[in-house]
Amino acid sequence: MRDGDFFTSIGEGRTIALLLALKDAPAPLILKDLLPIMNHTQTLRSRIDRMQSEGLVNVDIVLETHKKVAVSLTDLGKEAALLFSMANLSVSPGKELKEKSIDLRHADPILRMLCEKEYVVQKDIIGMLHSYDTVVKVLSVMEKDGLVLREDNRQGGWEIRYSLTPLGRQIADVYQTVYSKTYKN
Repeated sequence: MRDGDFFTSIGEGRTIALLLALKDAPAPLILKDLLPIMNHTQTLRSRIDRMQSEGLVNVDIVLETHKKVAVSLTDLGKEAALLFSMANLSVSPGKELKEKSIDLRHADPILRMLCEKEYVVQKDIIGMLHSYDTVVKVLSVMEKDGLVLREDNRQGGWEIRYSLTPLGRQIADVYQTVYSKTYKN
């Protein structure tokens, strides 16, 4: 399951925050204005470049007194931002986006993986992401946000199963919709 297209810019963490900041801006934002979201210039620039290659943002070089990089949403980016805005309102109202599971690194592939099946065993998710700590952290926050249910299954061995709640299914459908529109070939 670990093909390159399965891991998108949305699953890299803080991308939804970037989309929502661009959605709320009255005009294109200068790259420097987005820096507080990412806290690192190279990470921000590589994320914006990846989002541009996926068709979510436009990047323009503005030559004024100093060269500036202006970032704005494409039509696909606006649609994705609107969907994620609604998802943000549905998940744990009252919490900041950075505290929610929907904008964590790897939330996207985990939700889309769960969307495809009735349940997924934790070791299969770890096998896809190759990081026990990351998987446990993201699934724990998803469980607190009411997106997944955890079940300890002791039949024929011990395994931890995760399945989507009704809210989790709605949120996973948002990720799946954005993914299918971004990667339709």
